[in-house]
Amino acid sequence: MANHQLHLTERDVAMLAGEMGAATQMAMRILAAMAGVYGAESLLDIESAHIDGCLYHGLSGLEFAERLVSGGGRVAVPTTLNVGAMDLIHPEVFRGTTQVGQWATRLMEAYQAMGCRPTFTCAPYQAMHRPALGAQIAWAESNAIVFANSVLGARTNRYGDFIDICCAITGRAPDVGLHQTANRRGRLLFRLRDIPARLLAEDVLFPVLGYWLGARTGTKIPVIDGLLPQTTEDQLKALGAAAASSGGVALFHAVGVTPEAPTLDAAFQGQPPEGVVEVTLDDLKSALGVLSTAPDGPIDVVALGSPHFSLDEFARLLPLVEAHPPRPAVEFIVCTHRLALAALQQRGWLARLRAAGVQVIVDTCVVVTPIVRARGGVLMTNSGKFAHYAPGNIGLQVVYGSLEECVRSAAGGVVWRDDGLWAGEQGGGGVGESGQYSVGQYPVGQYSVGQYPVGQFPVGQYSVGQYSVGQLEEPSELVTRHSSLVTPSEPATRHSPPATPSELNTDPLNTALVLDSPLSLWGGLEPTTGDIIDQRHPQCGANVTGRVLVMPVGKGSSSASSILLEAARLGTAPAAIVLAEMDGILALGAAVAREMYGVELPVVVAGESYGRIRDGGQVDVSPDGAIELVL
Repeated sequence: MANHQLHLTERDVAMLAGEMGAATQMAMRILAAMAGVYGAESLLDIESAHIDGCLYHGLSGLEFAERLVSGGGRVAVPTTLNVGAMDLIHPEVFRGTTQVGQWATRLMEAYQAMGCRPTFTCAPYQAMHRPALGAQIAWAESNAIVFANSVLGARTNRYGDFIDICCAITGRAPDVGLHQTANRRGRLLFRLRDIPARLLAEDVLFPVLGYWLGARTGTKIPVIDGLLPQTTEDQLKALGAAAASSGGVALFHAVGVTPEAPTLDAAFQGQPPEGVVEVTLDDLKSALGVLSTAPDGPIDVVALGSPHFSLDEFARLLPLVEAHPPRPAVEFIVCTHRLALAALQQRGWLARLRAAGVQVIVDTCVVVTPIVRARGGVLMTNSGKFAHYAPGNIGLQVVYGSLEECVRSAAGGVVWRDDGLWAGEQGGGGVGESGQYSVGQYPVGQYSVGQYPVGQFPVGQYSVGQYSVGQLEEPSELVTRHSSLVTPSEPATRHSPPATPSELNTDPLNTALVLDSPLSLWGGLEPTTGDIIDQRHPQCGANVTGRVLVMPVGKGSSSASSILLEAARLGTAPAAIVLAEMDGILALGAAVAREMYGVELPVVVAGESYGRIRDGGQVDVSPDGAIELVL
C-alpha cells in the first residue's frame, strides 16, 4: 500500500492534542493508529457502539479500562456492554476465586462509569439496541458484529476489544472496510442443494451450516442461496455466531432473506462471485461431526444461550423441559440478558423453568467464566459457539444437538437423538435461484501458500502537535509496524509487573511456529502459559512464547486482542506475529501492548515472504516490521 494521509477534522485534532481530556486523547491516539492499519484516509461519525472489552481476561484489561476512567473517559454515543465475567444479579453462581470475582466486577463497573449501558449481553440487537439499515456503528463481539451487518444491515467492521471503547469515546471510526457500500458485496457463493425440506426449517441446521461456512470462507463475505424465505431471526443469529467462531466472518448475505440480498445479483452488487460451491447434506454432516468432541453417551451439563437466549427460544424450551425435566445430576443452564429475565418473570415463566430444574443466568455465559459445577465430563448444547469454545475455555468435552435433543438427553442423562433430523429424506428444499453461476466456473481458495496477495498495511507514529488540521502523514514502508503505532504514556498502577520487551524477545533471532490454519486467540491460547488450547487446531499443545507465530490470519472472537495484551503483560506472548492477510484485531492487541506497557510485539503482513517461512526456521522480525529469514 502506498503512503497515504489520514485526514482529521478540527475536532479530531483537538482530541488527539488532549484538549478534551487524557482518556479522549488516548482513545484518539489508538483510533488514529488503527486507522493507519486499516488503510483508512479519514474517520466517520458513528451512531452507537457495543463493547466487548468488559469481559475479564486478566489484569491488563482492567488496567486499560481504569486508565480511561481516571482520565475522565465518557462515551459520546449510545453504548451497550457485552457479557462480563459475573452475573451481577446472581453473583452467588460464580465459582471462581473471590479475587478474580472482584477484579471482574471492577471491570464491568469501570465501563459503566464511562456511561455505557449495563446491558451485559452478546445479543444487544435483541435487547432494545437495533441500529437501522445503513447505520454507521462500531460494534465488537463476533456474533454481534455479524448480526448487525447481515441481519440488520447496519455497518461495522470486525472490531476487537479496546478499539470499541475508543470509538465510543470519540464518536468516530475508520471510514474503511464494511463501512463502505462497495466493500459489502458478496465474494463467494454457497448454493444449498438437495437439503431436506424439514431440515431447512429446523433450528439445528443453522449452527452447523454456519460452522461449515466460516471454516471455508475465512474473512470473505459469503452469499447463501437456498434458505427458506421464512428463516427466523434466531436461526440467522445462530448461523452468524457459528460462522464467526470457525472463521472470521463479519457479514454474510442470504438471498431473499437478509436486507442487502433481495436477489442474487444484489448480493454481489452486479459482479460475478469469486467462487461457487454447492453445499450438500454430506457437507453439513461433516461439520456436524466436527462440532462434537465426544461420542454420544452420558452427559453432565446442558448449556443453552450463546448468543443469549431470546424470548422466542424460551417459548420453545418451556413446554419441552416441563415434559422432560432434567435429571438432578445433570446441570441445565440457560444464558440470557436482563430484559429477557424481566419478561420471564412477568409472564410467570421463570418460576416454571426453575421448578423444572433450569438455572437461568444473566450478564455472562458458561464459556467465559466459571459457572458450571462440573469440572470435567461432557456438556451438550444446541449452540455452535458453545460447542466451539467450551473445550478450550472450560475443559469440558461437547456434544452438539437440537434443542429437543438437549432437553431429552438431560432428562435421561445420556444423549438422545432424533434420527430423522439428518436422515436425508428429500422434500425439494435447498434449491436457490436458477443457475446464474455454475459450480466450477470460479475457483474457491483455501488457506494455502500463494493464495494471498502481497499485503502492505503501513502505519506511522503519532504524537501531539506534529500534525495540522486535516491530515496526518504516515511515513511507512514495506510492512506493518503495528506495535510501534502508539506513543506510550505512563501506565496505570499495575497489580503485577508487566513483561518488558526484553522478556518477550531475548534473542534477535526467534524460531518460527508455523500454524497450519488460523487460530482464535480467545479460546485458542492460554495467556498464562502461551499454550495453544484449541483441541480442534492441528497445533494444539504447541507453545507460542518467544516464537515468531506464523499463520494465515486470525479468526473468531473479538477478544483476541485482550488475550494478546494479557500474554504481553505476562511475558508469554509471541516475539512477533507474521500473517498472510492483515488482521486488525491482532494488530490492535499489539498496539495496546505498546500503549500500556511499552512492549514491542510486531504484527506483520509478510506478503511474498510468507510462503518462505518454515516451521522451526530462524526469523528476525524487527520492531519496524522488517522480516529477515536465516536459511
